[in-house]
Amino acid sequence: MALLFLAPLIWIATAVPWVILHSTLGRRHRRTALMAGLIFTLWFSWFLVTWLGMPDSYPDPFCPGNVPPWWPGFIPA
Repeated sequence: MALLFLAPLIWIATAVPWVILHSTLGRRHRRTALMAGLIFTLWFSWFLVTWLGMPDSYPDPFCPGNVPPWWPGFIPA
């Protein structure tokens, strides 16, 4: 339900940098604008996944702390 509410805000927060990059860099340096946009989108997606994560109130007896035992330690959960 939270994602349904946040989806328009996430879309706007991702679309605005693309518009800014297209209007500033896109006219002369298309590849640079594309790469900067892709890097920002990947970073923003990573940030949202780690920030939203799994709610602490979700009860799960098999996963202490809502993190599965097989989950790699280098990926924040």
